[in-house]
Amino acid sequence: MFTNIIPLSDQLKKYITCFTVSHHGETFPLRYTAFPNLGTCLALFNHTSISIQPNEVTFTRDETHGPEIIVLGRLTQPTLITFNNPVNEISINFTPSGINFFFELPFLEIAAQSHQLLNESKWSRFASQLFSIPLEKRIECLEEFLLLNLSVHKGDPLERIYNSTSKVDKLTVKELAASACMSERNFLRYFKKYVGCTPSLFKKIIRFRNVLDAQYSKNTNAYHRFLITEDYYDSSHFRKEFVQFTGCALRSFTKGTFLPGNGSSVFKLM
Repeated sequence: MFTNIIPLSDQLKKYITCFTVSHHGETFPLRYTAFPNLGTCLALFNHTSISIQPNEVTFTRDETHGPEIIVLGRLTQPTLITFNNPVNEISINFTPSGINFFFELPFLEIAAQSHQLLNESKWSRFASQLFSIPLEKRIECLEEFLLLNLSVHKGDPLERIYNSTSKVDKLTVKELAASACMSERNFLRYFKKYVGCTPSLFKKIIRFRNVLDAQYSKNTNAYHRFLITEDYYDSSHFRKEFVQFTGCALRSFTKGTFLPGNGSSVFKLM
């Protein structure tokens, strides 16, 4: 279905977890549910018609369409993804605030909705160039483009928010703001601007992704211990939270229905 490729550049590894390239070994149409994730994704397509509806995106091969780019915003609900045919796709999977280092506009302005097409001339020109070169050279070309567009942010609010995302589940907002040398009000404003949601919602998504990591670890006991530790079994609040993110109850979330890629890319086949 997809192949994940880690960036070669150490500079890019700070802001990008991997590139994803589609391959066409499946039976189509292919449908799966994508869940809220810590990072975000920018995907480049060629010869593909893209239909975007609330919590649903459909891709259909269309030779009359030139390159298009779709950006995922901060997902808070499950999203149905449908590929009606094999398509030509390369995706960039960013760390929680990593996308901001490659654009002049902040993430919240680039991706105000859960899914949207990117209308940015520089990226559109690059997409046309990318799909005109041989497949085996595209990742190298993509890395070169990203390095040229990587901005340095030394000590500014973006860098401080970037550093804070790894501590959201460990510290209070007051402590996070202090570590970022900001007032709580400014911290909350910049966090939403660059991450796309509040720290409290981001913390819930972290906990949810940790459940998926535990669910698909080799140690089944670790999963059950994690659920007990997080109080997911006993709290209606947490059960409601899980349903919001997956569209199903926790107890029906089984390996038989879900196909893991890794802890950050578990999806439900439809």
